[in-house]
Amino acid sequence: KALHLNDSKNPCASHKDRHEKLGEGYLGLSFFKHLVRNKRVAELPMILETPHTSLDGYAAEIALLRGVA
Repeated sequence: KALHLNDSKNPCASHKDRHEKLGEGYLGLSFFKHLVRNKRVAELPMILETPHTSLDGYAAEIALLRGVA
């Protein structure tokens, strides 16, 4: 089991899978705060699939998630 994380450029039920950086899409940072604090999923691996062009972008998102956990 694992979680695949990305925010969405499109609203729920749009039937589109367009990825956005965490906290910058329709789900928003509040959603991810609740997710990483949820004890039912806290121990699961989390895989980022967000639109970055460098490892620095991913590192910033990982730091963001760790900061709100």
